[in-house]
Amino acid sequence: MRYLDTSSLIALYYPEEKTEPLIAHLNQHRLPLVFTWLHELELTNGLQLKLFRKEATAAAIGATLDAVHRDQVDGVLHGAQPTWTTVIETTLRLAEVHTGALGTRTLDLLHIAAALTLQASEFVTGDKRQAIAAANEGLTVVRI
Repeated sequence: MRYLDTSSLIALYYPEEKTEPLIAHLNQHRLPLVFTWLHELELTNGLQLKLFRKEATAAAIGATLDAVHRDQVDGVLHGAQPTWTTVIETTLRLAEVHTGALGTRTLDLLHIAAALTLQASEFVTGDKRQAIAAANEGLTVVRI
């Protein structure tokens, strides 16, 4: 199972600089894409930020969210609900271990903890600090 951080998930559905290399990697190694409520929350907020920053239109955001929902229904995105108590406990541990040294952010650690809880085989991110923390936790990291 493959876990994409939010920036990678947004790039998968909304064209950005890293969209093409990301899609090339995903096509090269076919693994199921996990999709949690944390993904849905951050994806929705991230797309709305694009609207606020005038980087996207409301129509483009709506079409993007429609595509995500279609992929949920079609099984492209595999719904997974990790035990959030475990995710929070793991996030607290990750914060103690990594934030002082790397400057990791809470949401980045939440994604790492969710990936660990779900036993993801691959973690895809564009964030250097998140990539280091994820790799230090034993996840196979792909940095796009």
